[in-house]
Formats: sequence, C-alpha cells, structure tokens
Amino acid sequence: MRVPPFFRPSLRLRWLLPCVLAAVLAACGMRFAYSHLDWLLPWYLSDYVTLDRDQRNLLDARLADRLAWHCRQQLGPYAELLRRVEADLRRGRIEAAELDAHLTRAESLWRELMVAITPDARALLESLSDEQTAELAAAFRRRNRDAREDFLDGSPAELRERQVERMEKRLRPWLGRLQPDQRRLIEQWSDALTLSTAQWLAQRERWQANLLATLGQRRQPAVFEARLRPLLVSPDAGWPADYRARVAHNRSQTVALLAGLLNSATPGQREQLFGEIDAWARQFELRACAPAALPAQAAARP
Repeated sequence: MRVPPFFRPSLRLRWLLPCVLAAVLAACGMRFAYSHLDWLLPWYLSDYVTLDRDQRNLLDARLADRLAWHCRQQLGPYAELLRRVEADLRRGRIEAAELDAHLTRAESLWRELMVAITPDARALLESLSDEQTAELAAAFRRRNRDAREDFLDGSPAELRERQVERMEKRLRPWLGRLQPDQRRLIEQWSDALTLSTAQWLAQRERWQANLLATLGQRRQPAVFEARLRPLLVSPDAGWPADYRARVAHNRSQTVALLAGLLNSATPGQREQLFGEIDAWARQFELRACAPAALPAQAAARP
C-alpha cells in the first residue's frame, strides 16, 4: 500500500477531494468543469509567474490560513465520502448512478473550496505588475500549445490509443494490472465518447482571455472582484449548449465505464483498491482539525 504524500503542505491542498475521488473513480483529467482551473489556487500561480518577495510572503500567509480552514471544514467530509465509496464498493455490485452521486458530492466540496479561495486569488492576482501579467499570458500560450500537441496532434487511431493509455495509467495505482476484458471496456468507452477536445481547448482559451481582461481591471477593486468571482466559482457558465451536452455525455460514459471496471475487478484488484481508499481516508481523518471553538458568550446563546 502506498502512503499518500501528505507531508508537504502544498500537496495537502493539491490533492483536493474531487481529484482523489475522481481518481478512485478514474475520472480525474476527464475535462470536467473544474479541471482547467487547478492553477488558480493561488499557490499554483508561481508555476506561471515569477513572484517577488512581498508576493511570496502574501502567498505563504494566505496558504497558512487556507490550510487551517481546509483542515477544519473539508478534510472530515473528504474522509466521510471516501468511506461511503468504500462501503458501497464492499457491498458487491455497484451501479453507475451510485458513483455519479459520490462524484457530484465531491464536486460540491470543490465549489465550496473555490468560493473560499476567491479572496486569496483576488489578493494575489491584483498585486501582479503589468510585466507579470504579460508573463502569465505567455505561459498560457505555451501550455495551450503543449496541450494541443498532447491531445490533438496525431491520427485518430493514435489519439484513441493515447486516450486508452491515459485511462489505464490513472487506474493502475488503484486496480493494478488490468485484465484483457477490462482493457476492452476502456477501448469501448473511448469509442463511445463524443469528440470534445478541440472545444475544451477553445473554452479554456476563452476562459483565460476573460481572466486576462479581468486583470486589466485589477486597479478597480470592486469591478475586479465582481468579474473574478464568477470565473472561479462558475467557470462553465458560458459554455455553449452543444459543448455542455458533450461534456454530460462523456461524463455519463465514463461513470458507466467505471462501474463496469469495478464490478469486474478480481479479488486482488479489490484488495488493492480498498487499501488505497483506506490509506487516503486515514490520512484525511488523521489531519482533520476540530472546528474552531465558539466564544463562550456565543456558545451560550439559544
């Protein structure tokens, strides 16, 4: 059993429950609504922009506060949800609708986090200089170019094979080596998906353009906050109906695949899966903090 890497503070927040649960369900990286916003957790910004000393100090202070909030408010629910997933899987056969309900709960916890970190993101983003904003725009262009190479370059057969390989790679830590019939399920899943990668990249670039335009208003605090909040909390609000339908279809196909894979798991695969879930749940349980105590006067109120 692997020990989850919770010993660096930044990793505690990088492994947010939607990604943990989605990894259990093997859906992490499936272009869900929030997948392209990972970097916007303020402590990810340093991957895109060179921060000065004051900005690094601000980031450290914000991170300490956010870790304390995350510890009090979310680690307990994370562990509880993983335990529910484990209990459902131990009953035997699991339905796609059950997995979907767990993933929906995980996404709700993610939205709570995005609401909570909006002030942190605003404080750091509004401190950027014009040079840093230009650096951010250049990083967007560079990473978008890399994403196009990874997800669009190649023949249809090559793209399909890479998609199957990515899914197998995500599953391997949880189920180990897949059986031939399980790999066929993944290939059938890949064939059933509707093409949406080009649209995903287009929506990502649209979102990035909106962020850069919003940064142009960072010297006007009220305007900046009003424009930044929806970008963080509801990034899918501007999705075209066709793309939204494609995402919903692909999500449904993915959850159905996962139900099929879990229901076909061998005894050895189930043992490995339960060991991984238990390891993550234990880490969340060990690191969950008690809610902050209320002042005595407030606690005494009816």
